[in-house]
Amino acid sequence: MSTYIEDIFARMELGQIREFLLRGVEPLEKEDQTYGTRLENGREAIYKRLQALYPDDEDSLDETYYDLAQALGSYETVFLEIGMRAGARLIYQLLLTAESADWFRCSR
Repeated sequence: MSTYIEDIFARMELGQIREFLLRGVEPLEKEDQTYGTRLENGREAIYKRLQALYPDDEDSLDETYYDLAQALGSYETVFLEIGMRAGARLIYQLLLTAESADWFRCSR
């Protein structure tokens, strides 16, 4: 039994949970980059592609950046709200269900 518990706690790492929720798999390697670095690396390809589409037209490039940011912002707000709701449900399930409430009272 204790080996299962050790396995559970070994997987209680944000990157593990994120990859399982997003892709249903374990991450290939532990994420050790900062959020800023990950964002820079993630946007590099699309920025290069947009710059190739508008090499001499700064105004169109700026408009395209704005349009892209607006679209991504919509996804960001929707998925943040979904994540907050999911987190609230998990907290409710963990703390307020009968079995969990009994465990919580006994563990203090």
